[in-house]
Amino acid sequence: MSKTPALGTLRVSTGPSPIAHEHARLLRTALRRGELEPEIAPRTKLVGDFAPEAIAIARASWMLRMAHEHQSSAVFSRLLPQLIEAEVDLEWKTVALRMSMDELRHAALSGDVVRLLGAKPEVQTRLVTEPLPEHPDASPRERALRNVLFACCLSESLAAPLLSAERDLCGEPSISKVLQQLAADETLHARYGWSYLQHHWPLLSDEERERTNAYLPVALASIETRFVDALPDAPLPPPEQEAQLAALGVTMPARARALAREVLEHVIVIALQEAGLDAQRAWQRRGVSPETGSEGSEAS
Repeated sequence: MSKTPALGTLRVSTGPSPIAHEHARLLRTALRRGELEPEIAPRTKLVGDFAPEAIAIARASWMLRMAHEHQSSAVFSRLLPQLIEAEVDLEWKTVALRMSMDELRHAALSGDVVRLLGAKPEVQTRLVTEPLPEHPDASPRERALRNVLFACCLSESLAAPLLSAERDLCGEPSISKVLQQLAADETLHARYGWSYLQHHWPLLSDEERERTNAYLPVALASIETRFVDALPDAPLPPPEQEAQLAALGVTMPARARALAREVLEHVIVIALQEAGLDAQRAWQRRGVSPETGSEGSEAS
């Protein structure tokens, strides 16, 4: 009988090891966008005046994001072996690893916000990561495309506008810089997926495209469950508290759910259809699983 994995302590701060300077150099030279330096200095203080209840909710939200971003790094690192098996060109592999590093950095940036909100950026959580779906009915190039489609065209294309909306409403300068970096990175991750789809979809055989279209209702149902239905249906807080939470980079679940559904149905599905997939039909049939269908894997 398998045992439930024990909780472990997730820490996102760098340690005193000799390799830490290579981590810092990588941030300076590879992962930053333009001149933006969103790391929050240790002595930075909040500019606004916030109720303790708002601080507590925001702290919990950013702690959850910290753990989620850290977990998401495994999705892109585990994509590399599938890209190798699919015989794709080198740039797709390199950028996939960059996206994995982005997610680790997002975890650290979220930890900076947790610290700014008065807590230590550590959390007890399950550290076991889920493997990417193998899609046994698919060829190597078809399998890689399915997982890129789910992780980037679906997951990251939903995450980017949600982060952009949070950035636009955020009133704290330091948190706003973090959200700006996260939104820019998730936009790159989404663009990777759409570029991959545009380049590799025409290379699939008719049989591979048919199987991928049969899988698409499963993928759409899964992403709808994870990004829309999974958001708690909690009542909106008083306007003053909602405004404070927005200033701290936190969106209420009801508003996030509405935006996610709008983007999924009226942006992503249409873009998939234009890319050549039978997405409109798949959206109508989402949740209807083919015999060999399987769900995708989550990223943010």
